[in-house]
Amino acid sequence: MQNGLSQENLYINDFHRQSSMAAQREVQIMSLQPYSREQKLHQIASLRRTGVSKEKSNAERSKNNV
Repeated sequence: MQNGLSQENLYINDFHRQSSMAAQREVQIMSLQPYSREQKLHQIASLRRTGVSKEKSNAERSKNNV
């Protein structure tokens, strides 16, 4: 029973190690290839449009519930 438990722990530790290494690679790639100014502005505009549409849908929903 002890041997099975240690195998499970090894598997979990290896999984976390691989996940951590993948996250570190992703951060490194993102830092080497930062977004351009235009990409950032596009992302901000997209987030603003999404926020406005949510506000409109919430307002319409509240009107229908009254």
